[in-house]
Amino acid sequence: MSESPLRAFLDAMDALDVEAAISLFAPVPSFTTAFGEEAVGAEQVQAVIRELFSELRGAHHDVSSEWNPQPGVWIVEMTATYELTDFSERGPYKRLVIAVTGEDGIRQIRVYGAHELPLPEEGRAYREVRGPHGWLPTL
Repeated sequence: MSESPLRAFLDAMDALDVEAAISLFAPVPSFTTAFGEEAVGAEQVQAVIRELFSELRGAHHDVSSEWNPQPGVWIVEMTATYELTDFSERGPYKRLVIAVTGEDGIRQIRVYGAHELPLPEEGRAYREVRGPHGWLPTL
């Protein structure tokens, strides 16, 4: 398998190298987060990536499977663990990431995943799990 641009992106995240991560994208990319937030265009994608990196003290992505089913399509199954700037740890989170690439770089990344939380999270019922845009269905 040739060098995976998706693996290069994850390596840049693990190194906390925001500029290396951003440099992998095409001039007009899109990025969809695990919460369904979609950024379109270089400015929005860079803003999402910079915001993510600003909250990280450390990151580790353990890739369990990787596919390149056709030219320009990369799929990674992984576990992600994050250490935030307040030294708290998040994860491990199971993730599936799909990237579409071209000669000009990564054109699209979509992140799919689930947060497996304890049934009662700080005294809240599981049905009250919320993400940045509201309630998260847990199935």
